[in-house]
Amino acid sequence: MRLGINNSIWEITGIGLYKSLDKIKSLGFKYVDVLAYGSGNPRTLNRDERRKIARKFQGLGLTSSGMVMLVPGNIASNDAKERETCLSYLKSCTEFQAELGGKQVLLGFGGGWKTLETSREEAWVNAVNFIKDYCEWLSNFDIFLTLELDPSVYYVINDTTSMAKMIEDVDAPNLFANIDIGHLAITREPPRTLEKLKDRVLHVHISDNDGKTHANWIIGRGVTRVPDYLRKLIEIGIDETCARYNETAVASLELGEIGQKIQDPDLYVRESLKYLSNNVPEITK
Repeated sequence: MRLGINNSIWEITGIGLYKSLDKIKSLGFKYVDVLAYGSGNPRTLNRDERRKIARKFQGLGLTSSGMVMLVPGNIASNDAKERETCLSYLKSCTEFQAELGGKQVLLGFGGGWKTLETSREEAWVNAVNFIKDYCEWLSNFDIFLTLELDPSVYYVINDTTSMAKMIEDVDAPNLFANIDIGHLAITREPPRTLEKLKDRVLHVHISDNDGKTHANWIIGRGVTRVPDYLRKLIEIGIDETCARYNETAVASLELGEIGQKIQDPDLYVRESLKYLSNNVPEITK
């Protein structure tokens, strides 16, 4: 498994995607998860800006290991117009990732959420149908979709059990799981629970928190059993799964969160790298 990083730690401190790539390269990374938000939102970038970013990726020898898509709405909604707005955004992200040469896109926000007007059962069916339709459209590209659980009760995918069930119900060959290990600290799921997702994990996020609130702390400052989760993922064969699809298994640092005030993003990265080097040396850049 190789170590990557999300550009989000710089995005939230005002350093846009294009400029952050120089930072990422200088810190020795090759694999970058692109946050499709703010300066990386393909809906607000024109064609020339997207091409400029793609050229910089190539020039620096960087690989877009994933694109983190934050849909502008609820894919599990009963409102067809809201779902269509979400799908339009996802299609733009897919096209941008293809331009960057990447092969994975990630659907955030737990596959949508139930509301006071939408029962959990309705939300589940809506999410299944939405993801199925998107996966069918996505099959025109050599790109995989990974799902991410969100550790709150109202999200459709909020633990590893619902993650496995969603993958089963959608039943698409290009659908896989992303595992954010900090989220598992909040849902109180030990490393052994990952066994139910064996052969379906294609990507990992390394995050940390206090076990209660999603916060993306410096790795090692929280309660997340980072080494245990990463070693379990290796044990259940993430490298072999990725190799079957000509992908490299990447675990990307996810540091900081939108809305936080972070004075020194590079400090977050350096301290996190130090922790990983001391505790999980087998994960390398």
